[in-house]
Amino acid sequence: MSNFFDAITGESITRLEVKQGAKFRLGLDGGGPPPKFEPLNVTTSPAKAPNPLLKAADPAVKLIKEDPKGSRKFVYEIDQANMQGSSVRACWNGSDYSAPVAVVSESMLEIRKSIVDMALGFVDDAHYLWGTAGNEPGVSNGNPGGGKHGAAQMRKYSLDPAATARDSVLAVCTAYCTIGGYSTCAGRSDRTGVGPATPPDLDAFLKSCNDAIAKGKTDQTTWTGAGIQKDLFPRKYYWQGVLQENGRVVWGESCDEVRHFDCVGLVNYCYAQHWYQPNFGLDIAAFRNENQGATQITDAKDLMDADILIKPGNGHIGMLYQDDGDWYVVQAVGTATGLTDDSEFKASAWDRFRMNDAYLVGEGS
Repeated sequence: MSNFFDAITGESITRLEVKQGAKFRLGLDGGGPPPKFEPLNVTTSPAKAPNPLLKAADPAVKLIKEDPKGSRKFVYEIDQANMQGSSVRACWNGSDYSAPVAVVSESMLEIRKSIVDMALGFVDDAHYLWGTAGNEPGVSNGNPGGGKHGAAQMRKYSLDPAATARDSVLAVCTAYCTIGGYSTCAGRSDRTGVGPATPPDLDAFLKSCNDAIAKGKTDQTTWTGAGIQKDLFPRKYYWQGVLQENGRVVWGESCDEVRHFDCVGLVNYCYAQHWYQPNFGLDIAAFRNENQGATQITDAKDLMDADILIKPGNGHIGMLYQDDGDWYVVQAVGTATGLTDDSEFKASAWDRFRMNDAYLVGEGS
């Protein structure tokens, strides 16, 4: 097999960062199979091999020289403005005969960083709720792709801790969603510092709510919460129609005016803001489909912001990002936890995919 190398350093490469729209040079070491070692066809075609298009001359590619003569070390100039796809390939007989070189412009790196920066910006405040894609309860401001723009709704308050019917169990300032089964938000209850051993005084809280109702204050979002910051509200919560934690009362944050995501809802929301056309929204399995625009990346050294991470079995999805030279995962984890950005990326735990540059644009473009 042949391989591409950096025309300046001579090092083998599978990715090259270039200035947007600029021409650049690549080296190619080797030819076709022995004994003829025929010159390979260097192309930027995105065609899936085998394909006769991979035999065709590419106007974006110009052979500069063979250095030294007879060495089968060729240098090519690539006109980025005329590239057919986002990578340079060396092909023989209509199929790849070298690992391709992914070409990334500086602007694309900025777009990919913008995608993960958007996700990171939600970590401190947003909640997790199964079936949602970024809307505040009762407001249709989530991602419209997939029809989930208004999936999170505010549940009517219930103040009876002994109630067992789904629609009347204890819940105050709690969002719910019916997509994929009835689920309610725990309001990041695991992060509030309130455990089963030291809960706030539920009776006192319920009395304050009933006192407010008696005074005509029936809007639950105006009630004073419990805890040191007076910002915690009790609920028994559901996940896909099943009551969780054996019906234990948990104390979570108010869901009012808070964006709600599930794992794929977070990825879809952030990518939709940078997608070339409206209404982007995929389920987890669809991100594995090359026809939807993503390609699996297996090179452990080829890491980029906004790479899409999928657990084997399609049970969970997140995104890769870099911080101070290390790589982490930003993800919507679960309703008792919310969103996190502190999980170290471990390649063995994820399948990794990258969206094609051609589908991405700057936010608001």
